[in-house]
Amino acid sequence: MKYLALVMVAASLTLPAVSQQTKPKQATSGKSHTVILQSEGGSFAVDGPKDWIADRKVGRRLGVCCVYYPKGSWDRTETIMYPNIVTKGPGRATLQELMDSDLATFRKDNPGMTYVDGDIPFKDRTAKVRYFHGVNEGSSEAVAYIDEEKMVALVVLSSKTEKGLTEALPLLLGVLETYVYGVRAVGIN
Repeated sequence: MKYLALVMVAASLTLPAVSQQTKPKQATSGKSHTVILQSEGGSFAVDGPKDWIADRKVGRRLGVCCVYYPKGSWDRTETIMYPNIVTKGPGRATLQELMDSDLATFRKDNPGMTYVDGDIPFKDRTAKVRYFHGVNEGSSEAVAYIDEEKMVALVVLSSKTEKGLTEALPLLLGVLETYVYGVRAVGIN
C-alpha cells in the first residue's frame, strides 16, 4: 500500500513508451482480455483490466497488439493501456539503456515534459516505472518496464489527464499481477 501511495503521488507530479520494438508476433486468446506478445527475445502474457474493452483493431492501427480502454467509444476515451515488447540489442542491451532511449525520444518530441521514476512490486518481483507528464499533447503516462534476460516487457498506461492516470494506477498494478513470462502462442487464432 505504501508503494502504491508513492506511485500515485509520483504520477500526479509527472509520464507513452514509444520504445523501439522488434516486430513482435502477437496473439490473443479468443474473447478474453489476455494477450501474448512474442519476439526474438522471449514472450509474455498479460490480462487487461476486467471491465475494459480489448480493442485489437485500434491496437494494430497504433502499432501495438491491442489497446485496452474503459467501456465506451475509443474516440472519446480519456485513459488507455497497452502492452508492448522490446528485444534487447544494440543501444538497448540493458533495461537502463532502454529507459534512457525512451527518455531521449520523449525529450526530443516533448521538450517541456517532466518525469519521475519509481517501482511497482508485483508477484515477488518489481517493475521499474517511469511517469511522464506533458507528453503527446499534454498527456500523462506510466510505463512499467519488466526486465527479462533477452527482452523487456512493457505495460503502458496513458491518460489525457493526470487525474485519469492517477485513478487508473490500481488497474496497472492489476495487469502486472497477471504477468506471465515465457508463454507461447501455440494454437491461438
